[in-house]
Amino acid sequence: MLTVPLFITEEHHEAWFIWNYGYFNGYIRPFGNTLLHVDSHEDMGISRLNVSIDELEDDLQKIYTYGYQEMGIASFIMPAIYRGIINNYTFLGRHDAYCGKKQDCFVASWQSRGKYFEIGEVKPLLRKHLESDDNHWGKHQFYSYQEIGLAGRFTTGQPLILDIDLDYFSCDNSLSSAQTKIEITAGAYQDFIDNIYHPLRIMPAAAFSVGKEDEQYYLYYTERQEEQDLKKVSRETIDKRIDRFIDFLRKNNLNPGLIDICRSRFSGYTPKDQWQYIEDKLLEGLSSIYDLNITHISQLTSNV
Repeated sequence: MLTVPLFITEEHHEAWFIWNYGYFNGYIRPFGNTLLHVDSHEDMGISRLNVSIDELEDDLQKIYTYGYQEMGIASFIMPAIYRGIINNYTFLGRHDAYCGKKQDCFVASWQSRGKYFEIGEVKPLLRKHLESDDNHWGKHQFYSYQEIGLAGRFTTGQPLILDIDLDYFSCDNSLSSAQTKIEITAGAYQDFIDNIYHPLRIMPAAAFSVGKEDEQYYLYYTERQEEQDLKKVSRETIDKRIDRFIDFLRKNNLNPGLIDICRSRFSGYTPKDQWQYIEDKLLEGLSSIYDLNITHISQLTSNV
């Protein structure tokens, strides 16, 4: 039975550190790995970075800190692609027989600064355009993208990262269990009330509001999400999905160099009353085909 290191994280942007930790320890390559992303969400968002990723040294402590300071839970994959850790991305986002066309894509940084990025599909003469002196989108990486379902076929000739979010098996996109308020001063509260052009009022989505509770003042974040429990499923359905996923791994004879599991319990994407059940059942299934060496991310932090 194949021995595989498995790392458990709380939120998905922590996978950025795990992947770097993985190549530092020889589980995967520093460049040119395949990512099988098992999730209810694609997580291919792009955010503007405050500190250039090109200035990031190959130092685990700095990589660890950078992930928490610069990345969100839906914008951690593209930096890994831009750095070259991943050059083949497959999104196992469905529970059916869907198999999308594999696309050749690119990610490029504005003026090669490593802070602001553009992505797109590779078209004729694109490489020549990206490498021309008059192109503002300079430093770049190429990668492949594909979306498949559980009944699809999947193979890779590269080291494989198996990246699993528990919300794949049952999801709450309403984020009903997430803590979305922070205490603020009375002055900050009054400033928000009085200023109709307050910076947080004129964001693209009206996600912020303020309130008073027992003489304390709070800022609330209430981004519009789905209805609660819209994609939450029963334990019976969870069991079926996990069984089909394990069968998918077995039938495709997948031998990951590294597995990471994201709980998504603090963000609320995995229902708070189901995450432990899903994790236990998933680990039981994975243990039937792999000899797992399980580590929680908190066990690694003292060593970086």
